[in-house]
Amino acid sequence: MTVLTREHRSLALPLGVCLALAVGLVAADVLGLLPRPTLVRAAFTLVGAVVAALLFVGSLGERQAVSRRVPPSLVTKAVLVLAGGGVIATALVGDRVIVFAVVLTLGLGLVALQLRAEPSVPAVLTQLSALFFAGRLGKYLTTDVYFGGTDTFAHVAAVDTLLRVRYWAAIPHGYDLYPVFHLVVGTVRYATGLESYDALVLTGIGLFTLVVPIAYLLGRSVFGSRRLGLLAALSVPILEFFSYHAVYFYPQALASVLILVALFVNSQLRYAVDERAFRRLSVFVVGLVATMVITHHLTYLLFTVVAIVAVPVSLIRPYLFGRPQSHSRRWFRFRWLFPGVVGGVFLLAYWSYSPSLITVGIVQLSLGVLFDVAEMPAEQLYTYGTTLPVDSVGRAVEWLSTATGIYAIGLASILLLAGYELFDALGTYRRGFTLTIAGLGLSALLLPVPISIPQIERLKFVVTLVAIFPVAVGLGRVLSVDRRYAAVAVLLVAAMGGATGFTVLVADDAAGVYLEEPREQVSMSDDQYRSIGLTAAFIQRSAAGPVATDKITNRAFETSQFNATGQLRAEPGGVRTDAPFLVVRNSWTDHIVALGDAIRSGGLGRVAVGDDTFARTDATVNKVYSTSHTHIYYSEDGHTGIYGDTTSAASLE
Repeated sequence: MTVLTREHRSLALPLGVCLALAVGLVAADVLGLLPRPTLVRAAFTLVGAVVAALLFVGSLGERQAVSRRVPPSLVTKAVLVLAGGGVIATALVGDRVIVFAVVLTLGLGLVALQLRAEPSVPAVLTQLSALFFAGRLGKYLTTDVYFGGTDTFAHVAAVDTLLRVRYWAAIPHGYDLYPVFHLVVGTVRYATGLESYDALVLTGIGLFTLVVPIAYLLGRSVFGSRRLGLLAALSVPILEFFSYHAVYFYPQALASVLILVALFVNSQLRYAVDERAFRRLSVFVVGLVATMVITHHLTYLLFTVVAIVAVPVSLIRPYLFGRPQSHSRRWFRFRWLFPGVVGGVFLLAYWSYSPSLITVGIVQLSLGVLFDVAEMPAEQLYTYGTTLPVDSVGRAVEWLSTATGIYAIGLASILLLAGYELFDALGTYRRGFTLTIAGLGLSALLLPVPISIPQIERLKFVVTLVAIFPVAVGLGRVLSVDRRYAAVAVLLVAAMGGATGFTVLVADDAAGVYLEEPREQVSMSDDQYRSIGLTAAFIQRSAAGPVATDKITNRAFETSQFNATGQLRAEPGGVRTDAPFLVVRNSWTDHIVALGDAIRSGGLGRVAVGDDTFARTDATVNKVYSTSHTHIYYSEDGHTGIYGDTTSAASLE
């Protein structure tokens, strides 16, 4: 009779996952559940499962101690030189792709090697902070004006207004009731003399660099382990949303940093050694919660999703570890939960005084879609004189080799390894179990799935705050492999760290990194931005009547204290507006152009315009103003059929 060893029983799980994923993908293809290119992209899960299985096998058995061979101070100096050299090279060359693909990969590879041995906490945190800061600074240096999802324009305008009138009641878009973000950025601008845009972005980079040591402190406090604390810090430059929002910095990003601080302080509350320390922390928590309430609104509503998932995990925890149920209920005493209770009371009271229309709208739409009483507006993409690439299996295979594909494979493998580790050594994670399991379950949202969910990016950012726990556990298993598999483990961490800097989310401004297809514009040159300002000045001075333009141009107009009120719509026959003045930009031919906010307006469409079509239209319309980048068309009766010679439409659903 054959007796299965513990190693054989443990190995059955990763092999079973690989087999289940392979069978599932094949079955989905045979049944025609999804298009074949989509299924090929979904194969990142299978590749990640194979990598995870290989590393899991390499980490079975007793691990041999790895000695520290190079002094931490020497490695730290090398990483600092590497990071600093990358920033200098980027500034000189004007392109960061090759430079930081090398810098981030080598730097995080060196960090991974140190974490296999007995690492120095100050050395590792210094290296991780330097690499994170340098990578984000490289993006700042290579984008004259980066605006991401366009909110940057509105917040730059708000900071300008705040500094001009000197009281926050003048801050627009309802942020006069949530002014902390603009007060922080405005203070930085006032103290440094920087322009509002530069102050905003550099504040974001600085604050998110501080997330590295905050993640270490939080991980060490939650797990009770210095090593897992360092692995939580390593997750910051690996998870793409931290890198994205360091540069695309807006109130939710600041609120998310404050949530991490609140989680750390709350964990310290639970393990306070005496009443005096508990009271001091309590006073700090109350002040922090009050600050958080007037920083943002939607963030805390989204964070309740994390709390809802964490509560049942906490309740089943005693059964798994053989402790009485009363031990679990102990953590639900008001003594430990009062920060959340106080925050909830503050938030509800403040919302009753200052209801957020954005939050109400998102909640209504989400609940309507969930209960099938409302539908997301069907957004159409119209192409005028151009043809977009057709999706194919070949393009899907190519996607797997892009930075986004590599990132997805790496994240899938790390999360699977976290699950295997918890299954294999559950007792080791009694402390930190609730946040780790809740984070692991929610982290599936961070993987690319072919499902459209309203405002999913905002929810993903909140999920990232707790994803650091399962990622830390997974990275711990990765870096505990036998020496024979050490190269694979270090390569995984290094490759994922390098890929994170250039996923479609983080490097959406970089040309030539992805498959050749136009995307919505996320950055512009100083000259383009200046042209928009000059155009706004001309309109305010000379134009009499409504003005229509695309979403990005109108958001940029805000920084010149102007707003285009006319609506621009895409139709089969071309672009149409009733406004007599139409503002267009040359860069429309390089990007997908959003004509408005679909959630609020009911769907104004998106367009792609060919060079020849744009030039032909520009030569025939009545132009009343032009710069090298921007033009104003005029027609007393409005505009119909703009770019409409050759048109096709495709649903984006």
